[in-house]
Amino acid sequence: MIDRIEEFWQPKPITPPTVDPDLERMNGPQRAAEVMRHSILSVEYWLSPLGRVREWFRLNSKLSMWLLIPGVLVLPLVTWILYLVAGWVMMIVGIAGHLIVLPVAVVVVVGVLRIIFGK
Repeated sequence: MIDRIEEFWQPKPITPPTVDPDLERMNGPQRAAEVMRHSILSVEYWLSPLGRVREWFRLNSKLSMWLLIPGVLVLPLVTWILYLVAGWVMMIVGIAGHLIVLPVAVVVVVGVLRIIFGK
């Protein structure tokens, strides 16, 4: 089992982030985006310089996609089929309920007719 996990678990070391050398020549929005990029990469490097967090996110995103695809494509179809089956079962129960009442009604009518006509 461990060998199977190690087959997919292949973290790669992260290089320390560097600031773009053209930072001073950039306009305001570009400079802000570059500073945010550098800050995020610095936090990532600080958390996991060996790349374990990045690898963990990569594997979990793949797993999420493998679970999301059937969830989006298959579950609505299964839900619709179960909805139809539930409707059919409700109709069968309704018919069965009426079929149980029918013989009782026939027995009552025959009994009343016997009392009325005396046969």
